[in-house]
Amino acid sequence: MNLLVTKVLSLVGVFVLMLGGSLLPVRFIATDGEKAERSQRIISVCNSFGGGVFLGTCFNALLPAVREKLAEVLKVGNVVTDYPLAETIMLLGFFMTVFVEQLVLTVRKEQPSFIDLETFNAGSDAGSDSEFESPFLEPPSKRHHYHQGSSTSHSSSQCGLNVHELSRSTPLRLFSLVFALSAHSIFEGLALGLQEEGHKVMNLFLGVAIHETLVAVALGITMTKTGLTLREAAKLAGPVSLMIPLGIVIGMGIESHHSVPSSVASVLLQGIASGTFVFVTFFEILAKELEDKSSRLLKVLFLVLGYAVMATLVFFKW
Repeated sequence: MNLLVTKVLSLVGVFVLMLGGSLLPVRFIATDGEKAERSQRIISVCNSFGGGVFLGTCFNALLPAVREKLAEVLKVGNVVTDYPLAETIMLLGFFMTVFVEQLVLTVRKEQPSFIDLETFNAGSDAGSDSEFESPFLEPPSKRHHYHQGSSTSHSSSQCGLNVHELSRSTPLRLFSLVFALSAHSIFEGLALGLQEEGHKVMNLFLGVAIHETLVAVALGITMTKTGLTLREAAKLAGPVSLMIPLGIVIGMGIESHHSVPSSVASVLLQGIASGTFVFVTFFEILAKELEDKSSRLLKVLFLVLGYAVMATLVFFKW
């Protein structure tokens, strides 16, 4: 399959999966609390599988691609070194992702009315402020229980931005908030857009699609529990679903310029993107899912299965 076609299909596929995953729970689960909780428990186990897939994507697909691209760049520059440059660039990406997240959280603490996060990490009760946490909803301790057929009641004196207020906010403000909280999703898209071989694009697409679809479904369940209408949920889910496609488009633009500067930019961005995968795997998925007391051994099993599936897929040329 043509490389450009593969990337375009991946772009459309990720967007459709994320948007559909976010809106289907709102459409079909309605405000059934028991069904929402049951769905979150299922997604929690599936999220462990997604963590294994991301682990395999990072170390079995993306990091070797960075090493290969880096070797080409060094060869062009007649540079010979035994220093682990690929691994160093990957860790720089990891540290950068940690810094950006902590910067956002610092701003959040200074301006609680602008950002107020609640975990929508696929069913985990324990968690930290992160990409798996909804930028739209207030913490459970600050929220009353909702009733069937009615939306959640909020305490404006204690919480941050009301979910319905945010769902009706201006597109620019909403998009800027989503961009700040899920910026590393752009690097996941960059990793896809910068690939130069179709089978590598497909391997990364599978890893990203599985993980991000689970994130989207978890977001949809969280929005369901607040009683959002389908239209309001779409306004929130749309910008979230655009982050990875945006990264793919940027990566495609860089990869299309066949020059030494573009090759250097490509290897640097791929290395940073691989660091983002490390961050998401260990900080966002495993830290939360394994901290949760329920079904721990089952989650470990699905984690290993996810890695095994991705490690096996690397052998195939799409």
